[in-house]
Amino acid sequence: MLYEKYHDDGFELIGFPCNQFGGQAPGTSQEERDYAFGKFGFEFPVMDKIDVNGDQAHPLYRFLKERQPGSGSIMTAGGEKGKIEWNYVKFLVGRDGQPMRRYGPQYDPSKFEDDVRLLLAGKDPLPLECRKKPGLIKCNVDKLLKAQ
Repeated sequence: MLYEKYHDDGFELIGFPCNQFGGQAPGTSQEERDYAFGKFGFEFPVMDKIDVNGDQAHPLYRFLKERQPGSGSIMTAGGEKGKIEWNYVKFLVGRDGQPMRRYGPQYDPSKFEDDVRLLLAGKDPLPLECRKKPGLIKCNVDKLLKAQ
Protein backbone atom coordinates (compact mmCIF):
# COMPACT_ATOMS: atom_id res chain seq x y z
CA MET A 1 0.00 0.00 0.00
CA LEU A 2 1.32 3.44 -0.93
CA TYR A 3 0.67 4.97 2.48
CA GLU A 4 2.69 2.38 4.34
CA LYS A 5 5.44 2.28 1.73
CA TYR A 6 6.03 6.05 1.45
CA HIS A 7 4.74 7.53 4.71
CA ASP A 8 8.23 7.72 6.25
CA ASP A 9 9.34 9.66 3.15
CA GLY A 10 6.66 12.30 3.70
CA PHE A 11 3.66 10.84 1.87
CA GLU A 12 0.40 11.45 3.69
CA LEU A 13 -3.09 10.13 3.03
CA ILE A 14 -6.05 12.11 4.37
CA GLY A 15 -9.66 10.97 4.07
CA PHE A 16 -12.67 13.27 3.90
CA PRO A 17 -15.98 11.43 4.39
CA CYS A 18 -18.88 12.85 2.38
CA ASN A 19 -22.52 11.83 2.31
CA GLN A 20 -23.32 13.48 -1.05
CA PHE A 21 -23.04 10.28 -3.07
CA GLY A 22 -25.99 7.99 -2.59
CA GLY A 23 -25.96 8.46 1.17
CA GLN A 24 -22.90 6.21 1.48
CA ALA A 25 -21.54 7.98 4.59
CA PRO A 26 -24.60 8.35 6.83
CA GLY A 27 -22.80 7.90 10.14
CA THR A 28 -21.20 10.42 12.43
CA SER A 29 -17.68 11.56 11.66
CA GLN A 30 -16.32 9.10 14.22
CA GLU A 31 -18.36 6.23 12.74
CA GLU A 32 -16.95 7.08 9.31
CA ARG A 33 -13.41 7.05 10.75
CA ASP A 34 -14.01 3.64 12.28
CA TYR A 35 -15.39 2.38 8.96
CA ALA A 36 -12.36 3.67 7.03
CA PHE A 37 -9.90 2.07 9.44
CA GLY A 38 -11.74 -1.24 9.20
CA LYS A 39 -12.05 -1.11 5.41
CA PHE A 40 -8.44 -0.19 4.66
CA GLY A 41 -6.78 -2.00 7.54
CA PHE A 42 -4.54 0.85 8.70
CA GLU A 43 -4.96 4.16 10.42
CA PHE A 44 -4.59 7.43 8.54
CA PRO A 45 -6.09 10.84 9.24
CA VAL A 46 -9.82 10.90 8.51
CA MET A 47 -11.35 14.34 8.91
CA ASP A 48 -14.89 15.25 9.88
CA LYS A 49 -17.59 14.79 7.23
CA ILE A 50 -17.80 17.59 4.67
CA ASP A 51 -19.58 18.52 1.46
CA VAL A 52 -17.37 18.45 -1.62
CA ASN A 53 -19.85 19.85 -4.15
CA GLY A 54 -22.43 22.61 -4.18
CA ASP A 55 -22.81 25.82 -2.22
CA GLN A 56 -21.70 24.18 1.02
CA ALA A 57 -18.53 22.63 -0.43
CA HIS A 58 -15.61 22.83 1.97
CA PRO A 59 -13.05 25.53 1.02
CA LEU A 60 -10.33 22.90 0.61
CA TYR A 61 -12.38 21.09 -2.01
CA ARG A 62 -13.21 24.32 -3.78
CA PHE A 63 -9.46 24.95 -4.03
CA LEU A 64 -8.65 21.40 -5.16
CA LYS A 65 -11.37 21.44 -7.83
CA GLU A 66 -10.31 24.86 -9.08
CA ARG A 67 -6.70 23.73 -9.51
CA GLN A 68 -7.48 20.21 -10.78
CA PRO A 69 -10.95 20.36 -12.35
CA GLY A 70 -10.64 16.94 -13.92
CA SER A 71 -12.83 17.78 -16.90
CA GLY A 72 -11.47 16.05 -19.98
CA SER A 73 -8.82 14.15 -18.01
CA ILE A 74 -8.32 10.51 -18.89
CA MET A 75 -8.36 9.82 -15.16
CA THR A 76 -11.86 11.06 -14.38
CA ALA A 77 -15.32 10.29 -15.61
CA GLY A 78 -15.72 13.84 -16.89
CA GLY A 79 -18.95 15.64 -16.20
CA GLU A 80 -19.34 19.14 -14.85
CA LYS A 81 -16.00 20.93 -14.68
CA GLY A 82 -14.52 20.48 -11.25
CA LYS A 83 -17.43 18.53 -9.79
CA ILE A 84 -16.46 15.55 -7.68
CA GLU A 85 -18.26 12.74 -9.46
CA TRP A 86 -18.33 10.10 -6.70
CA ASN A 87 -16.63 8.88 -3.53
CA TYR A 88 -12.91 8.16 -3.63
CA VAL A 89 -11.80 10.87 -6.05
CA LYS A 90 -8.15 11.32 -5.17
CA PHE A 91 -5.92 14.40 -5.34
CA LEU A 92 -2.14 14.27 -5.29
CA VAL A 93 -0.86 17.41 -3.59
CA GLY A 94 2.77 18.53 -3.57
CA ARG A 95 4.76 19.45 -0.49
CA ASP A 96 4.01 23.09 -1.30
CA GLY A 97 0.27 22.47 -0.99
CA GLN A 98 -0.43 22.71 -4.71
CA PRO A 99 -2.69 20.04 -6.24
CA MET A 100 -0.64 18.27 -8.90
CA ARG A 101 -3.00 15.58 -10.17
CA ARG A 102 -6.57 14.36 -9.84
CA TYR A 103 -7.61 10.72 -10.16
CA GLY A 104 -11.14 9.43 -10.63
CA PRO A 105 -13.04 7.24 -8.15
CA GLN A 106 -12.14 3.93 -9.81
CA TYR A 107 -8.50 4.83 -10.44
CA ASP A 108 -6.38 2.32 -8.53
CA PRO A 109 -3.95 4.15 -6.22
CA SER A 110 -1.20 1.63 -7.03
CA LYS A 111 -1.27 3.00 -10.59
CA PHE A 112 -0.10 6.43 -9.47
CA GLU A 113 2.84 5.22 -7.41
CA ASP A 114 5.22 6.65 -10.02
CA ASP A 115 3.67 10.10 -9.55
CA VAL A 116 4.12 9.76 -5.77
CA ARG A 117 7.78 8.76 -6.19
CA LEU A 118 8.43 11.72 -8.47
CA LEU A 119 6.72 14.22 -6.17
CA LEU A 120 8.61 12.94 -3.14
CA ALA A 121 11.83 13.52 -5.12
CA GLY A 122 10.79 17.10 -5.88
CA LYS A 123 9.81 16.45 -9.50
CA ASP A 124 6.56 16.87 -11.41
CA PRO A 125 4.24 13.89 -11.92
CA LEU A 126 4.42 12.00 -15.20
CA PRO A 127 2.87 13.70 -18.22
CA LEU A 128 -0.70 12.51 -18.79
CA GLU A 129 0.29 10.94 -22.11
CA CYS A 130 2.34 8.38 -20.16
CA ARG A 131 -0.94 6.75 -19.07
CA LYS A 132 -1.65 5.89 -22.70
CA LYS A 133 1.94 5.42 -23.88
CA PRO A 134 4.00 4.25 -20.90
CA GLY A 135 6.89 3.13 -23.12
CA LEU A 136 7.92 6.67 -24.03
CA ILE A 137 11.41 7.63 -22.86
CA LYS A 138 10.06 10.59 -20.92
CA CYS A 139 7.83 8.13 -19.01
CA ASN A 140 10.70 6.12 -17.51
CA VAL A 141 10.46 7.03 -13.83
CA ASP A 142 13.75 5.42 -12.82
CA LYS A 143 15.62 7.51 -15.40
CA LEU A 144 13.76 10.65 -14.33
CA LEU A 145 14.67 10.01 -10.70
CA LYS A 146 18.35 9.45 -11.55
CA ALA A 147 18.51 12.69 -13.57
CA GLN A 148 19.11 15.21 -10.82
